Amino acid sequence: MQIHPANFLIAVAISALIAYGLWSMDGSLKAYVAIGSFAYCAGTLGPAIGINLEFARNATNLRVVCVVFFMIGLALNLTFALIGSSQTLYILICAISFLVYVFLANSLYNAKQ
Repeated sequence: MQIHPANFLIAVAISALIAYGLWSMDGSLKAYVAIGSFAYCAGTLGPAIGINLEFARNATNLRVVCVVFFMIGLALNLTFALIGSSQTLYILICAISFLVYVFLANSLYNAKQ
């Protein structure tokens, strides 16, 4: 695994801008969505564009999983920023989907193909 610092920094900066944009929306979960969207976006977008693996097939599969979960996380955070339901529901849904992502990404990373 090789980390590209410039690409990884760009991914973190994009995640911070997305979090700021969702924070600036007028919702009841403003602080939760800001922190949650930054963590979710940085955790999925960082590996998608900032990491290379030694096996091309694993790298492609990992990037696809990262981008799919980035889109899922973006949709979830945008939904909660606009609708603003319960704090517990937001934390549970985002945490479970992020943990599913971590499980899949770890499985793909450890596959020897």
